[in-house]
Amino acid sequence: MTEPKMTETSFERPKTSVLRTIFVGPNGIRAGWRFFIFVALFMGMQTGLQFLLAKNPTIVAMGNQAQAGVITPMFGFVAEVSQTVLAFLAAFIMSRIEKQDSFSYGIPLEGAFGKLFWQGIVGGLALVSTEIMIMRALGGFSFGGLALSQVAILKYAAIWGFIFLLVGISEEFLYRGYALFTLATGMGFWPAAILLSALFGAVHLSNAGEDWIGALSVVLFALFACFTLRRTGNLWFAIGLHGAGDFAETFIYSVPDSGMMATGHLLNSSLHGPRWLTGGTVGPEGSALDFICTLLAFAIFASLYPAKKSESVQALSAQ
Repeated sequence: MTEPKMTETSFERPKTSVLRTIFVGPNGIRAGWRFFIFVALFMGMQTGLQFLLAKNPTIVAMGNQAQAGVITPMFGFVAEVSQTVLAFLAAFIMSRIEKQDSFSYGIPLEGAFGKLFWQGIVGGLALVSTEIMIMRALGGFSFGGLALSQVAILKYAAIWGFIFLLVGISEEFLYRGYALFTLATGMGFWPAAILLSALFGAVHLSNAGEDWIGALSVVLFALFACFTLRRTGNLWFAIGLHGAGDFAETFIYSVPDSGMMATGHLLNSSLHGPRWLTGGTVGPEGSALDFICTLLAFAIFASLYPAKKSESVQALSAQ
């Protein structure tokens, strides 16, 4: 019998369509497209929720007040609970699409609210307190008297403490959880961290009283949060740092936080002096001291948490 001849065409692989090549890589949907799907899911659900909430006159009034630069506890609670739920829901949907067994993406249940979280709390309080004390020594800050009664202090401390815990969880997970994990698999950790930190700062420009200097300080803080993630392997330190820092600015020292003031704050404090010192309408985040203190925090954290030999993006993977 004559054996069949093997030609070059016998070994040709099936042709892959251009469209599939654009959207799908060796490991499934390409990282950039997964990121955009995540953003679309989150924004779509957020838009739908806002449409429903817009039918409530009380919510609308609180939203208008927030646009003017003042947030109330009720508005903060509604906004942060919804953002937290939607961020995790979008990540959960993506984990099903990607066929992942878990969707922690930097916030593993193991170690939740543990040592790293409390170290972050201390770090956030220390960072803001150091900045405020230097500002006071230079004549830019006055404590004033108490703005609340003793009972009200405990009440609002608990309320704002819970709200800013949610701020830490939702914003860290949204910008440095799923999004950073996904983009890092496609473009590397630090390019993804820089891109998302710039986006984080840009979003803050929508706040009343915010300006580009304040937005730059937000970018620097975001990069510091990314640095703590890189060194610790999860977001628990960053969550504590973020929540405690916002709590210290907004409630304890009662100054603008990214241009926003809050009702139910502790002190009748005041900022006075040149804008480079106080940050003006932005608050301490717009001060030159904020950049100095955050850079100092980088150095201190780097010495306390030296780089590990195996430091890699795999540390961000779902536990």
